[in-house]
Amino acid sequence: MPETMLSWIDLTVVITYMAMMLGVGFYVYRKAPSFEEFIVAGRSMTTPVLVCTLASTYYGLEDLFGTSEFAYNDGVVAYFGYSGLSLSIFLFAALVLAKRLRSENFVSLPEILERHYGRESGLISAVASFAYSIPALSLFALGRVCEVTFGIDAWIGAMVLGAIGLTYTLMGGLLAVAITDAIQFVLMMTTLAIGIVLLMGDVGGFAAVEAIAPEGYLSPLGAMPFWLLIAYVATLLSVLVDPGFYQRIFAARSGRQARNAILIAIALWLAYDWLVTAGGVMAKAAVYQGALPADLHSNDALLAAMIFVLPVGLVGVFLAGVLATAMSTMDSYSLVAGTNLSYDLYRPLRNPDATDRELIRYTKIGIVTAWLSGFALAFVFDHIMALWVFMATGLTSTVLVPIMAGVFWKGKKTPLAGTLSCATGLVATIIFYVVIPLLGVENEIYGTYIWSFSIAGVSFDVWQEYALYFTLPMSFLGFLVGNLLGEESRRTPDKEASA
Repeated sequence: MPETMLSWIDLTVVITYMAMMLGVGFYVYRKAPSFEEFIVAGRSMTTPVLVCTLASTYYGLEDLFGTSEFAYNDGVVAYFGYSGLSLSIFLFAALVLAKRLRSENFVSLPEILERHYGRESGLISAVASFAYSIPALSLFALGRVCEVTFGIDAWIGAMVLGAIGLTYTLMGGLLAVAITDAIQFVLMMTTLAIGIVLLMGDVGGFAAVEAIAPEGYLSPLGAMPFWLLIAYVATLLSVLVDPGFYQRIFAARSGRQARNAILIAIALWLAYDWLVTAGGVMAKAAVYQGALPADLHSNDALLAAMIFVLPVGLVGVFLAGVLATAMSTMDSYSLVAGTNLSYDLYRPLRNPDATDRELIRYTKIGIVTAWLSGFALAFVFDHIMALWVFMATGLTSTVLVPIMAGVFWKGKKTPLAGTLSCATGLVATIIFYVVIPLLGVENEIYGTYIWSFSIAGVSFDVWQEYALYFTLPMSFLGFLVGNLLGEESRRTPDKEASA
């Protein structure tokens, strides 16, 4: 394992960065902003700011650690089979979704469902959005960074560093988040690029990997189970209903600027994903060469390799970039979760005429609640990809079908269709994640459970990651049944009246 004690130069860089983030929160703090200013920055974001906040938020440590873990275990399929397909979904969002969503002046994702199907659908989707937006992934990653680099317990590191991101989010709202994201974006991209170049030079590049890699490791589609790859890709449908992604679209000055920002961000993500994938692959080579320990945890592979290869000073800059990546995601989703509590739950249930001051107060309560919930969930899972799949499955199963139907389908949509679609998807997810660990056996490599059984002599393996194969069809079925029953309930009173 590389030396975990940092030089005073590296520590100074990290501490300076932390102080800068708090300074931004104080700089943009205003005692009485409007709710719209706090949540969507007054809908004033231009294309350059949107590019930075999109690129930084959606490529947080779950990508830095998750994709590199994927690459470390399975090779370049992490890029060609996983990341490439995810960016095609972003392309659809840019060209088809962005303008339509921005033109409606929504504030949150649940508001879309409330407008199309009524309050019940909005409330269920608010719960799912809140659960998805709790910053468990970022706090998990912050903990891993602290354990590997500072040698302190993961939960202590997540608590201390996470509290800094929580503080500037509470003070500045989305404007503070956007400004810090711009700083974080520059650090994230430059430090990773420098580190990967040095790492490739140190281990001998892809030629060295090819000489020692297992079969299929450098194949674009790899050697991992096909249905597992498709399951990972299926979780990327969450992009189409990601509440933080929607918040950026709602904050843009226009649908055109939102579209342009997403398209530019896609080009940056392509480069970033390749760097992360190459880092995971090179870390594997470093393990084979004995430069890194054989028992290295796959979550820590890229981080350990960067610390091993970077010189004093640049280690601190890299760690600042890593922390920047985590905080850019944590602050954004904490703010979304706070909005779910205030605007999507408190407002319709308790006070439809709530003032801006009340909504901001409850939003801040929601931000703290989400942070605490994320801290509790962060250390339940051992692998970041398993945690990501769980959270993406819950949101996608609950809201993808009714939102896509609401936005694109011109036919009749009953309130019951939206409610049943949301409810069946959410309940199916809960049942699946309870049952599979009871029936299955834990797989330590992927940090998941696999249920193996036979029918008529044919063997089947059901991975915990296969949840969307079951839950998404249930949500669609709920929509169809709800639409049918809703139409019947509409016709019955008419028939009775005519009789």
